[in-house]
Amino acid sequence: MKPWAKDWVAYHSALRPEAPAVTCVERGVTLRWGELDERVGRLAYQLRHHFGLQPGDRVALIAENDTRIFEVQFACMRAGLIWVPLSWRLAVGELVTLVRDADPAMLIQDDIWREVGDAVADATGIERRLLWSDDLARSDYDRLIADAPAAMPGGVHDEDQLTHILYTSGTTGLPKGALCSWGTLKHHAINAAQTSRAAERGNHHLNIVPLFHAGGLNTFSNPTLYWGGHVTTTRRFDPAVALRLLTDPAVGITHLCGVLQMYELITALPAFAEARFPTLRNGLFGGWGPKTVWVHQTWQDRGFFLQLSYGSTEQGPLVTVLDDGRDLALANCSGFVVPGTELRLVDGDGQDVAQGEVGEIWTRGPAITPGYWNRPRGDYFEGDWFRTGDCGRFDEAGRLYVVDRLREVYRSGGENIYPAEVELALADAPGVREVAIIAVPDERWGEVGLAIVEPMPGVEVSLDSLLAHADGRLARFKLPRHFATIAEMPRSATLKIDRALLKKTYGAAPTV
Repeated sequence: MKPWAKDWVAYHSALRPEAPAVTCVERGVTLRWGELDERVGRLAYQLRHHFGLQPGDRVALIAENDTRIFEVQFACMRAGLIWVPLSWRLAVGELVTLVRDADPAMLIQDDIWREVGDAVADATGIERRLLWSDDLARSDYDRLIADAPAAMPGGVHDEDQLTHILYTSGTTGLPKGALCSWGTLKHHAINAAQTSRAAERGNHHLNIVPLFHAGGLNTFSNPTLYWGGHVTTTRRFDPAVALRLLTDPAVGITHLCGVLQMYELITALPAFAEARFPTLRNGLFGGWGPKTVWVHQTWQDRGFFLQLSYGSTEQGPLVTVLDDGRDLALANCSGFVVPGTELRLVDGDGQDVAQGEVGEIWTRGPAITPGYWNRPRGDYFEGDWFRTGDCGRFDEAGRLYVVDRLREVYRSGGENIYPAEVELALADAPGVREVAIIAVPDERWGEVGLAIVEPMPGVEVSLDSLLAHADGRLARFKLPRHFATIAEMPRSATLKIDRALLKKTYGAAPTV
């Protein structure tokens, strides 16, 4: 018998029908598990019988965070459809490219992004469309659910059955559609239970990340729901709203995750100086940046250890978690590998590197994506091993330190240089608000570093001041040779620096 997964919503509806399941802060709407199950079943029925969708058809969605996003997700899963949440932050032309790749049979959208959704649907020939609105009297979506003659019941599903296409952010190239299945979602929820207390009774996750992104959808939201907890989502990220909810014992938030820059904005609020987190059990962020140490120290001063993690859309997304050890956090350690995933570090020949040496991160396990939509699996996998393109090293205890993206590493005079390492050394230079290092051509050395700096307001920064600050911190061959300033760093939908745009703008020739 093949491995299988049970419909979570139907299970928790039977077990805890009156317990809260999902909440939208701005709408003031909370659905209990019994209500969520009824709406999911009715929507699943209508998708199959009213719209005539067949198992394997794709359903695209363009909408801001809302309880109805979870309804669409679970209805598609129950009906055997593949859900494709799309970023409303993309331009119409970019969305058209993704929609042509996924080839959805239907588009669901909210009233906020109706004009964009219609433009995309018109350009790609999608005729079946469904719109929701906060004004329920004119919300076709809510009326469709109310008019359903029956509700499709939940059941069991083959773990290999595809459920999602999640497009990567594309900051280093054209977005790819990472696949999820019933099995990857289930096994990531099990990993999160063992590393981040996702299965504990009374869990209440505050989601502040867009739900078209794996960081919002799969890091804590889906694991929390898998284990029968409660997810509250804000429509968009507002640091003041997030801090208010985190510090209110009546709300009872137990879990939070976000990208580093979201934590930076919360931590920078004047009210944070007196903040306490009476119910918070786990706060987690992934990725390293210039403000990682400051964020971590400031939260610890408030009495809370933030979990640090490594992962990606394709990997669950959690692969490693550090949940203890202040010194390790300050040393850029990402912690131990989660129980259900294996990780290797390999050289260019696919051979394991020695402990302490840097190698490319390869992972495998039931939470890892089975592949990319419309992409040959062999381009990204070596047998069962997913080639991440990230570089890391292990310490003597088996904890992972992520060094950089393989594609970001450049060679200068025969030496490998990791931009992340250089950025960390320059992050606290006087006047530097943010810094990014990219490679630019050099006749003598092949490639050298260009430091792109977003300076603090009213402060002048120069290449000489950066080099003086880095003296004794970095080997001379790692120092940037060129310099440019930028008014504001370009960012992706999840606030990561858009390195592809920086390379396009600055990569051909150095500025200074």
